[in-house]
Amino acid sequence: MEKYAILISGLSLIVSVISLIFSILSKRKASALARENTKLANGMLELEVRSSISDSTFRVNEVAMKMNSLIAKRKANEISEVESIELEALKNNWRSAVQGMLNAYDEACTKYIDGKVDKERFKKNYHVEIRNLLESAALKEFFDPHTSRYKAILKVYNEWENLEQ
Repeated sequence: MEKYAILISGLSLIVSVISLIFSILSKRKASALARENTKLANGMLELEVRSSISDSTFRVNEVAMKMNSLIAKRKANEISEVESIELEALKNNWRSAVQGMLNAYDEACTKYIDGKVDKERFKKNYHVEIRNLLESAALKEFFDPHTSRYKAILKVYNEWENLEQ
């Protein structure tokens, strides 16, 4: 009877050790899959950010192109009343498009601040773009430090450009 108890205890120990090994291997595999899924999700998020920025930038450029000929006509005093009205409508459309673009950049910067995107890659991809936004004379009115709605863009810009902070 004692031999059976020892044999059963020994088999239980072997089964427990094998179970422990399989458990450790499963945990490692699950961790690797979780890391891979996180990378995939981050990649999808980065693509979504880039797509949103690209779409909104395209819209701004599209409206600006429509405005250019009318602005040239106005400068040459060759603009009709209808074209003048169209130019004003296009200016409003351009302003709306710019705000949409800035909203896309602000959302991207929020994701950067929250650590939801790879910070090194984000800085590499957007450093020049964000600097150009804030240093653009045409967009100065949107980036007043006290009244701007685009606080995340300002925060990222200051982090990257203001080395005294």
